[in-house]
Amino acid sequence: MRVFARIARTVKERPWTIIAMSLVLSVLLGLGLLFLKGDVTYYSILPKGFPSIKTLDNLRKKFGGIAYESILIRAPSVTDSRIVQFLVGLGDYLGEDPRFNQGQIQTVKDGEGEKIPVVQDYLTPFIANMKTEMATMGFDIPLNSISNDMVKQFTGKDFQQLVKEDYLSNPQVKKSMVGKQKFVTPDYKAALVMIKVGTGLSDKQQIKLANDLDDLFRSKLGDVSGIKINIGGDPTLARDFDRHIRNKTIILFVIAIAFVIIMLFLSFRRFTDTLLPVAFVVLGLVWTFGFTGWVGIPYSVAAIAIMPLLLGTALTFVVPLVARYYEEMEHHFRSVEAVGKAVMTVGVGIFLAATTNVFGFLVFKLSVLPPLKDFGITCAAGTVFIFGLSVTLLPAIMAVRDRSYEKAPEEVRAELRTHFDGLSRRKRRGIFARVTDRVLEAFSAMAVRHSLIVIIGFTLLILLGFVQIRSLKTDSDLRKLAPRNLPGILADFEIEKYFGGRQQDVIMAEGDVLKPESLEAMVRLEDAIADDKDNIYEGKMLYPRNAIVGLPDVLTEANNGRLPATRAEAEQAVKTAEANGGYVTGGLLSGDGKAALITLNSQGAQSPQVVDRKLALLKTNSEKYLTKQGLQYELGGITPITKDMTKNIIPTETLSSILSLILCALILIVIFRSFPYGLITLTVAFAGVAAEIGFLQLMNWPLDTITSLSSALVIGIGVNFGILFTHRYLQEMELGNRLPVDAIKATMMNLGRANVVAALATVAAFVIIMLSDIVPLRRFGGVTAFAIGWCLVTSLTLMPALLYRLSGHREAQVEKAMPEVEPEKT
Repeated sequence: MRVFARIARTVKERPWTIIAMSLVLSVLLGLGLLFLKGDVTYYSILPKGFPSIKTLDNLRKKFGGIAYESILIRAPSVTDSRIVQFLVGLGDYLGEDPRFNQGQIQTVKDGEGEKIPVVQDYLTPFIANMKTEMATMGFDIPLNSISNDMVKQFTGKDFQQLVKEDYLSNPQVKKSMVGKQKFVTPDYKAALVMIKVGTGLSDKQQIKLANDLDDLFRSKLGDVSGIKINIGGDPTLARDFDRHIRNKTIILFVIAIAFVIIMLFLSFRRFTDTLLPVAFVVLGLVWTFGFTGWVGIPYSVAAIAIMPLLLGTALTFVVPLVARYYEEMEHHFRSVEAVGKAVMTVGVGIFLAATTNVFGFLVFKLSVLPPLKDFGITCAAGTVFIFGLSVTLLPAIMAVRDRSYEKAPEEVRAELRTHFDGLSRRKRRGIFARVTDRVLEAFSAMAVRHSLIVIIGFTLLILLGFVQIRSLKTDSDLRKLAPRNLPGILADFEIEKYFGGRQQDVIMAEGDVLKPESLEAMVRLEDAIADDKDNIYEGKMLYPRNAIVGLPDVLTEANNGRLPATRAEAEQAVKTAEANGGYVTGGLLSGDGKAALITLNSQGAQSPQVVDRKLALLKTNSEKYLTKQGLQYELGGITPITKDMTKNIIPTETLSSILSLILCALILIVIFRSFPYGLITLTVAFAGVAAEIGFLQLMNWPLDTITSLSSALVIGIGVNFGILFTHRYLQEMELGNRLPVDAIKATMMNLGRANVVAALATVAAFVIIMLSDIVPLRRFGGVTAFAIGWCLVTSLTLMPALLYRLSGHREAQVEKAMPEVEPEKT
């Protein structure tokens, strides 16, 4: 209390000093926004210790990774001479352009030892043969310099005729290039180009690569009649998601702020007391994200939840402070004294709430997911900043404003007082105020008169909510983390339509992989997966046979349709395949020849059951055919990543919630110096988490990386309602010999109003988030809004009932312990 008395004195005596220091800190922290970076790829949001991430690291070392940018080209005919001419020269364009030749694109050495970009499309064998013929004829010119007229001059046919009549008419070419899981559709109206992404690219570099590739294709092909270009892959998705997080989410936040302004104005009917808290919230966000920029904490998908969380936290701090200021104005009208009283009385409660929130958020440091660790640190830092601003800068600005009133002439002050009195009367007559007061009076009466029924009823509801945790499920389609209308996601689904599922899984076999017995084992593995009865799910094949391609398939095709019978045949088949443009070494065979890949393409998994079935298919058959042959194996790709990500959501959510609740309980018991008061205050958070679980189950919504953050918000924001209520109740009880009934009613009608305003504004902000295009974010907004609303109801019903029963019990104990006084004898 002494600390806040000193703060109140400083606010009253040196408000300009506080404002100046805050502005300096705002500039210093604000500069950190320039260094803010994002983690927006799947790889960046998973811990390095996950098996799927370790496999990705091994794949990078041995094969340069498995990440490709996939470009879907649609046109009246993708054999159009302009399109063919560009695709023929694409490798040279990439090799010559400094945007792509500094490690952004994977390269492989050709027969002459020159590095060429890894590009795969339906013209790859055609280009290889073209290079061979040019070398035979003594020509040494870049392919991107060959024009359609030059081709006509030497062959008598243009590019389109040459490709359709002499190339695609070849049965072997049709078999390997045309159809599902290939590179061109049978009607030649769609073609797929795959460019292998370089390893070790940062998120920023991947975003730039996506933009540069998009510019290259559209600048070269954009004016071809009827052409449509869609680009997908990790870099494009990172770019789109980064853009969405920074743009669309900010727009939603601005809309949420607008609703908050409306709610605050309806409550305070005063522009300064409405705009000051909002400006204070925005400044708190600048401090928070500027701080993360300086210390190198990246923003990720979890950052979407940080802004509304800090908004809600700020409202639970600021609104009670401003409301208490209005109360004190009845005794110290438009005086800095009222500001100081508000800081002293509410500041302690805000400090207790902030302390509890900070420790609760730091529990996320125990999470296995890096974004959740960063989320916890960022929210803890943001809470500290908002607390500091709420008890210093905001009251300092209010003190400066009221100083001008104190110095004004008496006639001006009289006029302002009359205006304010009228405004206060209008507020009391307003519909919002009348409805709020009646509800609070009803809750107060119910909590006192029917306290036992309220306690039993809420206890059953809380238990019912927690029981539902067993039924929660997770969402296993990671593409839902991004809106369906993002260019990269649209491209993904369009490619699936023309060429089948492109969600890639890989089996990496290690050992003597060129040994005929090893190649035979891999062939049997491929056939076994395709023929396995568990490969059929709901009438569809999880891994179609034509979507499974491994080293043996390429070597068989290069060896006249026969699997190599000796190591020498296998090595020769590798050379033959590469001479025909096949990407073998670095693609399906490691550079040292000790590892081979089997790639399996499929559609995205729609449920955890599909993920589990896919993994079981891969593990069981790999164990059966590879291990027995003495080959080691690792599983990589989208399915193992999805499993590692989703299997930890519910355990992480459960553990973090339990630890947060336990930690909150300990802190509340310490700060109130009372076991009963601490646990009574915690019931708000318990009810909120139970409501979150019950609402998810009721709506049949799964948990994902975003909705799993909801419990942190519910505990962090919800417990504030309880802390401030208990703190105010204890203050009211200390005012003379006030009865519990009177203390509850006074707390309800004063702080209760502030909590209602803060909760409604916060709920409105989360409801706005439901307008997002991100499916998990819509769920997140809905479940958090419901849970925070339930926290408010709990703080106005269950808590008063428990406080009333506790106080009544203690009074009975005190009366029982008092010695009986015998009546005086007359």
